[in-house]
Amino acid sequence: MKKLFLLVLLIGAGFTSQAQQHNSKELSELFSDELYPLAKDISEYTDKVIAYGNVVSIVKKTGTTSLAKKKIEGISIEAYSFSLLTSSGKEINLSNDVLLANKVMNKFFDVLRRVKDSMKEDNREEVENILNSL
Repeated sequence: MKKLFLLVLLIGAGFTSQAQQHNSKELSELFSDELYPLAKDISEYTDKVIAYGNVVSIVKKTGTTSLAKKKIEGISIEAYSFSLLTSSGKEINLSNDVLLANKVMNKFFDVLRRVKDSMKEDNREEVENILNSL
């Protein structure tokens, strides 16, 4: 019975690590295919959103918050890490916690989608309030 339990535990751990790698790849594709183009579109409307290189930044009254995608060098596969950057110089590496990286990515999406929806109605003040609420 103990051997069976250990076997199930090892198989479960293998699936978990594969799922995390897959999620990391999905995050990279999501950033490149959806988040960055959305930020680029919004940056043409307001100077409070910046999309440059592999960085999406939201400028607020209290400073700038950025999500950066960096290629991991020195490994044989194409992999990326994500970092949350603040204007105070703080950098939070999100690569070790896929759930936190998902949460940050979703927050950026939420803010940028609300801005885009407000842009359709041409409510510049509302756009500024949404961006400052990040």
